[in-house]
Amino acid sequence: MLEREWLSLTEPDDSHDRYTFDITFLLSGYTCIYGRGCPSIGAQPSAVLGCCSLGAHYVDAEDRERVEAMVDVLGSDYMQHHADALRRGVTAMVPGGEYRTRIKDGGCIFLNRGDWHAGPGCAMHQYAIARGEHHMTYKPEVCWIVPLRREISEGVADDGAPMVTTTITSYDRGSWGPGGSDFGWWCTDSPLAHVGEDPVYVSMAAELRAMTSDAVYDELAAYLDDRRAHARKPLPFPVYVRS
Repeated sequence: MLEREWLSLTEPDDSHDRYTFDITFLLSGYTCIYGRGCPSIGAQPSAVLGCCSLGAHYVDAEDRERVEAMVDVLGSDYMQHHADALRRGVTAMVPGGEYRTRIKDGGCIFLNRGDWHAGPGCAMHQYAIARGEHHMTYKPEVCWIVPLRREISEGVADDGAPMVTTTITSYDRGSWGPGGSDFGWWCTDSPLAHVGEDPVYVSMAAELRAMTSDAVYDELAAYLDDRRAHARKPLPFPVYVRS
């Protein structure tokens, strides 16, 4: 088994709020290559579908309500399938009672295609870029967190008080459960996507701050900056070992 290196930090203002980071992944050169050679996760390669062919699963009711409200915000100027969204909605229920964005012509209903005036890509992502804002302001939570994976566990600290531990690592193929084996391709497992100029903790700083806190991220970044400055390399991310 290929091992990874981890770093644990405690929230400065709350010793019962702890974080464990997969620094092997955070120091890797992973980057999203949508529109830059991403073959998509489907059985047939697609330069447009990317990882949007299954729709986006909502994490909770608030996530769903916010995304559904984006239909009126985007309008027909930003959303290619706006008329269809008004007629039929943008949410579908999947087996098990969970909800996700509806599929339209093989991809998420919010996914603009190649013949769209702004080019292919998520309507919410394009809207954020046009406004000079970060895309996580508008997109479903799973869409801005991936390829990071967050796991939250509850326990009891030494003083008997409740303790919450958040583990942040990579969303590898196996993280998706049985469905992950059906992907034609998955980015974190492939050398194709490990071509970023900056390590993940730098390129996804905004996402990591949102998943933790400014204080925790600043401590994480300071530690990893020092590791890089002194050429203290972590255990290599598995994709580099395999390739």
